Amino acid sequence: MLIQPNKQWHWVFDTNKGVMTLELGENMLFVSKLCKKRCVQHAQEDGPFTTEHTQLYYQFLEQLEPFNWSDPIKVQICLNAVASAQFLKPLMPQSWFFTSNAGTHQNLLQIGELAVLQTENAQARCVVVEVSEQTYTLMTIEGGLVLDKRKSLSQFEAIKVMQDRVVPLSQLLQNANGFAQTG
Repeated sequence: MLIQPNKQWHWVFDTNKGVMTLELGENMLFVSKLCKKRCVQHAQEDGPFTTEHTQLYYQFLEQLEPFNWSDPIKVQICLNAVASAQFLKPLMPQSWFFTSNAGTHQNLLQIGELAVLQTENAQARCVVVEVSEQTYTLMTIEGGLVLDKRKSLSQFEAIKVMQDRVVPLSQLLQNANGFAQTG
């Protein structure tokens, strides 16, 4: 069962754990992966789950609909994505970790769309949480993407990259279906 946002939902920064949380009602608390070091200053003030947050929640949820993930997993992805979209500090691009996909897509991705980042040895599905003129900020859906000997991306961690490093997941799925039909 998918939970639906309501007027009782309330953001609270947990100073003990150093993470952003969302009170969902009586005795229900969502703990995001967004830590103090990665939050903008105003995230440390309590605040409501606004209409804008609700719109983002449903925007992310709509993109996850085709996948056979459980409802709790979808909610976890959506709430972490909303937290990142609203409270993540600006990041510097770290495109060098990923292979260039220049020319693979012409259309700009929108917030909420799913995409793939590819390193030399692995790939990870991500959700777009911010779009700028030349970059995307993406939040990983899967964890454990090794970038180099010292750095990896954990589940729900965000990274900013140049747009040519990102492949829309829909494009990969279309290519896979086309290959399966012709191959």
